[in-house]
Amino acid sequence: MHLGWVSPLPPLRSGIADYSAELLPALSSRLRLTLFAPSPWQPSLFPALPIYPLEALPDQAAHLDGLLYHMGNNPYHADIYRLALRFPGIVVLHDYVLHHLVARCTLEAGDAAGYLYHLAYARGRAGAAMALRRSNDIFDEQEQFLEPLNGLLLGRSLGAIVHSRWAAEQIRREHPHLPVAVVPHHLSPHPLPDREETRHRLGLSPDEVVIASFGFITPEKQVERLLWAYGQLREEFPRTRCFLVGEPSPLLDLPGLLARLGLEDVVVTGYVDIEHFYRYIAACDIAVNLRYPSAGETSGALIRLLGNGKAVILSNMQQFTEWPDDICLKVDPGPSAGPMLLHYLRRLIADEGLRRRLGENARRYIAEHCALAHSAQGYLDFISSCLGNTVR
Repeated sequence: MHLGWVSPLPPLRSGIADYSAELLPALSSRLRLTLFAPSPWQPSLFPALPIYPLEALPDQAAHLDGLLYHMGNNPYHADIYRLALRFPGIVVLHDYVLHHLVARCTLEAGDAAGYLYHLAYARGRAGAAMALRRSNDIFDEQEQFLEPLNGLLLGRSLGAIVHSRWAAEQIRREHPHLPVAVVPHHLSPHPLPDREETRHRLGLSPDEVVIASFGFITPEKQVERLLWAYGQLREEFPRTRCFLVGEPSPLLDLPGLLARLGLEDVVVTGYVDIEHFYRYIAACDIAVNLRYPSAGETSGALIRLLGNGKAVILSNMQQFTEWPDDICLKVDPGPSAGPMLLHYLRRLIADEGLRRRLGENARRYIAEHCALAHSAQGYLDFISSCLGNTVR
């Protein structure tokens, strides 16, 4: 079987680019693959695989047995989305909610009619009214999380791969005849650096407890709640440090927030490459992975944290409710989120044994359910069932 794999690839700053790069070697021995990617890409990562720019796909599509598109809300996916509508294939929804992406492809590209069409397709007259309001700047960014805008894409696709049972249930309800597979987000095969050496390099003493958040720093990551809780705990636990590992979103005035809370000691790393990302994971004691509202995504950073035995606090909503209660602590969204986060942080800072138990439970669970080979086989089985050929 000859499959076109359409996805961002390194060195683009995209979690999905890293995801593809990790998965492709496990698939290339079982599938004939041709890659299509937005520029730039790093050919040396895939010396045996042909790589073409996205613009080449229309001419190549007729020579392929099928196409598989990786879809997320990162701007790199705008042209991938347009191609998936023209040349249907299997879609991998890394984000269940695609409203942000659709808005980039339509309204923000000067195509207000295209945005209206998507919303009318999804919600009829109510959707059209929402599109017209936004076209007149009567809109709140949070509204994008209320309407996923994935219906047009899924309605034209041959099948869908998602990373959570929650996302699969949403698709089956809205598109009962579309084949759907849950393929867990794999744990990347990357060794963790030595913890003590890494902490020494970062200027951390052995008795300091490091709280960290990982990934693109957006308002939805509830960073303000994390910083508020950290500020409450500093006097009680003076040997605690806080790191924000990732690039801040322009939608969040992070310097102003830190100054307002008097937290100039918080370390904001900015964007880090994958090697430095793992160094911060190695140095971390407690990871906070809150999201509200959520686009229904499964975080690659979260899988790495759990798989490497870190004590994690996450949001108890949608896809995250699926994680067992003995591998992480869950904060309910809403008014109680701040006090719950503060309570859990206090417990974890004070109780090293609890941190260790949660981390070891998480490590075992991820090793059993999120192995790279398991995810690769899930892809192979679903591709075969959708495209009608057996992958040997």
